[in-house]
Amino acid sequence: MSFCTDVVHHLATLNMSLQGKNKFINNLVQDIFSFQNKLKLFQRDLRTNYLNHFPYLKKVEDYLVGIETKLNCEDYVQKLECLSTHFEDRFKDLKLLKPWNAFLENPFVINVIENGCPILKSISMDTAALEIELLELLEDEGLKQFNTVVILCWNFGNMCLLLNIHKLLFALKS
Repeated sequence: MSFCTDVVHHLATLNMSLQGKNKFINNLVQDIFSFQNKLKLFQRDLRTNYLNHFPYLKKVEDYLVGIETKLNCEDYVQKLECLSTHFEDRFKDLKLLKPWNAFLENPFVINVIENGCPILKSISMDTAALEIELLELLEDEGLKQFNTVVILCWNFGNMCLLLNIHKLLFALKS
């Protein structure tokens, strides 16, 4: 029961991070991928009986040490492997979004000439117009000053010139 309590706590934390308004899809995707990596970390730690990510299970282990019994975590590792597999299957389509996550994080790192438009055609119907706008955006020295804070980039940009990018960003907000 203590293992389940700890895992449900981690799942609830993920759930809360996925909720709310005005979040870009790249942040949500990042939360999912981050949680998948946490599951791998948890498995590694449980294999060595390192329980710092499982406070309730650690209490059980501390009790068992007092009565000279060792906690066997192999069953818990298998349960986490199963959960990890379910996450991989459920969110495998999100890997398709990775190429344009960089665009949302920092549009100035996109090489449109060599790599084309990073946005999936299913999201933006007019990728040709989007490529032109991206090239214009990449040459805007005023916006490059704010490249560490992407939201400022979108707020200070000339949205009349970047209408397709603005529509795309609006569509990607939750």
